[in-house]
Amino acid sequence: MSRHALRFGMRPLFLLCLTSCLAPPPTEPQARPGDDGSSRPADTGATGPFDTGSDDSGGGIGGASSGGAGDEGGTGGEGGDDEGGTGGAGGDPTTGSGGSGGPIGTGTATVGAVSYAYHVPACAVAAGPSPVLFTQHGQGGTGAGMVTQWTSLADAECFIVIGQGSQSGNGWNFNTDVEGLGTLLEEVEALWDIDTDRRILHGYSAGAHWGYVVGLANSATFGGLIVYAGAMNYAESYGVWPDGTQGSIPVAIGHGTADTVVPYAYAQQAEGALSAAGWPVELWAVEGGSHAYDRDHQAAAWAFVMAHID
Repeated sequence: MSRHALRFGMRPLFLLCLTSCLAPPPTEPQARPGDDGSSRPADTGATGPFDTGSDDSGGGIGGASSGGAGDEGGTGGEGGDDEGGTGGAGGDPTTGSGGSGGPIGTGTATVGAVSYAYHVPACAVAAGPSPVLFTQHGQGGTGAGMVTQWTSLADAECFIVIGQGSQSGNGWNFNTDVEGLGTLLEEVEALWDIDTDRRILHGYSAGAHWGYVVGLANSATFGGLIVYAGAMNYAESYGVWPDGTQGSIPVAIGHGTADTVVPYAYAQQAEGALSAAGWPVELWAVEGGSHAYDRDHQAAAWAFVMAHID
């Protein structure tokens, strides 16, 4: 079995329950982001941001932005405060993966059935074992689009960004895409020297719903979780929260207060549940923000997660 055979709830990856035995998460009225990242009225018959997906191979998450640019439609922020970078203080060499030979710069690649984009600052490689952010796109988005959202902060703070593409090219599946993430972890740690204590999972919209499930279920693998415009309901409905985790990790939540696709109340609910359980958690409200991705929270979220990793 893969060294990074990620779990789904209390079940190993290859023993996932079919969608027919999972209680469906709640649905909400939906507005769909347009190609420019703005919102337009919901399509007739839309089932909302919490669809369980139609793939019988293990169930999945179809996000809120099925037709638009999704992750590439964000309009806010300047990619973090470039003057706030640490200059790349190297990681602990005892936690390094030992990988080498991977490219520096920005590009795309495939490993097995998984396509991914990467951004590798030279300072991340030079500084020693590097933190890595695995970012998961919204429905209809791409890994490359999400990597673009993080490049400025990655250059300032000297960490590697990896954007996985869902194998359906749409929502996220709990069999193929979780297995794909495990494969991608091994690939990345062979190509670059990764600080294995500082693997961070990030998700936007559908990627955030999925990220709550996969990140919390595999909290021994990921040192922190950052989500934007997501809901923790899936993690609850699928038995991951509160009893299927592997221990607490820092969770940073960003959400627009005027989001009509995944309402801001879901972020408040997640913060409340995590805080009550004693997990390090911080919520950044983007005042008046819609469902479009907003980068203004990234620098503070990254700093919060890094500060709370043991």
